[in-house]
Amino acid sequence: MPLSVNTSVSALQALGTKQSVTANNIANSGSKEFKKSTTVLEEGSTGAVRAKTQPVNTPGTMINQPDGSLEELSNVDLGQELAGMIPTQRSYEANLKALQTNGEMEDSVIDLIG
Repeated sequence: MPLSVNTSVSALQALGTKQSVTANNIANSGSKEFKKSTTVLEEGSTGAVRAKTQPVNTPGTMINQPDGSLEELSNVDLGQELAGMIPTQRSYEANLKALQTNGEMEDSVIDLIG
């Protein structure tokens, strides 16, 4: 597999992981004491893209309960999570387009040869 194809495929996998982590954060945003995770994309030695996911242990919002106790909510910021999905989606689309263009170029070369 050519390097550019391998890079695009690994990027699609990593971006899929990033979107899954974001979806999990959003789905659990209403759960008490839930700690969100974040995903960082890294380049490997071969040029492949890897997703590194780690928990974010910042405290959630504290609210007073009727009995006077404090309760910690999740540390998920829905606005931040939703806004972060936009560039991830655009990157996914760009990598899909790169794969499509690569396939079209290969088809053109085959047509020229054959």
